[in-house]
Amino acid sequence: MVSSNVKNERQASGIKISLKTQKAICLIIFVIYILIVLRLTIFRSGVYNERQLNLSLFTDLINTYKYSGITRFLWLFLGNIVWFIPFGFLLPMLLKNSSFLKTAACGFMFSFAIETTQFFTYKGVAELDDLILNTLGAAIGYLFFKLLSEKG
Repeated sequence: MVSSNVKNERQASGIKISLKTQKAICLIIFVIYILIVLRLTIFRSGVYNERQLNLSLFTDLINTYKYSGITRFLWLFLGNIVWFIPFGFLLPMLLKNSSFLKTAACGFMFSFAIETTQFFTYKGVAELDDLILNTLGAAIGYLFFKLLSEKG
């Protein structure tokens, strides 16, 4: 169900779009989004020589700020949040009875799957920071969803 506040049909520019069509479009967008995230995080070129695991909370981000500057820091910090906002926004449109907690938990699990895969495939650094920031992004996406669905 797209939202309990969304009518079965929505009019945009005189075109009626059924709830079923809305869900199908949302599903297509969600799948494309997931594929893009997987392409950027797992199916990318290059591998590390050894498995990389960083469990120290925000140490690498602080060092990035110190040694690479604010631009690189913001790119990594905000990037991890922003890339998961669509997840938190789109998922409740596809699931019945979605909630903040369910959406954040799904965001956590998706991020955990990415970090674990990066670790075992040598495709990146599995970082606790990423897990936390990605989950935060999914939670923010859900809040945007709620805000917009209550206005509609």
